[in-house]
Amino acid sequence: MECPTCGKSPTTERGVKQHHTKVHDDPLPNRECAGCGTEFYDPKARLTYCDNCNPNAGENNGNWKDAKETTECERCGDEFEYYPSDKKGVYCPTCVEEADEFLGTHYADVHDIEPVPRECKQCGEQFEVLPCFTRDGDRKFCDHDCLSSWLSDEWGDGTAVYNGDWRWIRRKALERDDHQCRFCTKDSDEIGRNPDVHHIRPVRDFDDPQDAHVLDNVISLCPSCHGLAEHETIPASVLRGMAKSRNP
Repeated sequence: MECPTCGKSPTTERGVKQHHTKVHDDPLPNRECAGCGTEFYDPKARLTYCDNCNPNAGENNGNWKDAKETTECERCGDEFEYYPSDKKGVYCPTCVEEADEFLGTHYADVHDIEPVPRECKQCGEQFEVLPCFTRDGDRKFCDHDCLSSWLSDEWGDGTAVYNGDWRWIRRKALERDDHQCRFCTKDSDEIGRNPDVHHIRPVRDFDDPQDAHVLDNVISLCPSCHGLAEHETIPASVLRGMAKSRNP
C-alpha cells in the first residue's frame, strides 16, 4: 500500500496511516459508514456512521428543524441565531454567559423586580434572590463555591452525600438511558466519556441525601445539557417526564 500523497510504501496498511498522519498531518479514513458506505476518519475508531448518516444527528434527529432562526435578544437587543428545537430564543449567547441566574439577579434586572434577602446555607452571608425562589424554596447558596463546599461536606448525622445507593443508581441510570444524553441524544462516544447523571430535584433539597438517589429523580445528560439543567434552562418537569418514561 502506497501513501496517496507522496507515494512512499510502508510495509503495512497501519504503517501507511501512521505515516500520513505524522508526515502529512492528515489522518486517512479508518471507518466505513454503515449507512452510506463512505469512508471517514474517527480518532477513536469506534463510530458506526458518518456525520450525514448519524441517527442521532442532523436530519435524523427527532428535534431537527432544518435551519436556525434569527431573533432579537430581549436583554441587549442584538440579533442572534438559535435552533427552535433547543430553546425559545429569548437571550443571546453573550447575555446567557454573563447572567448569574444562580443568584437570581439577571431576571430582576431585566424586568425590574425587587429581590428579597436570603441567608446562604453554607457561609451564612446575606444575598438576594427573586421572590419566586423564596416561595419555591430554591437558591439556598450565595454562589457556586458555597454550593460545592456544601455538597462536599458531610450531613449533620455524618452521612456523606454521595454514598449509599448513589453508585448503584448512577449505573442503573446510565444503563436505562443507553449511555446517551436524554435531551440532545449524544452518546458516550460523541461526548468522549459517559454522560453525567443529573439529580432532577437537587440533592440539597432533601433532608436525607439518600432520598435523592432514586431512578425517577436522575437522568443522563451531556455536560452541556447538564449545565442548562442546573440553571433551569431545561425545565425539571421535562426531565422528570423523560426519566419516568424510561423506567420499568
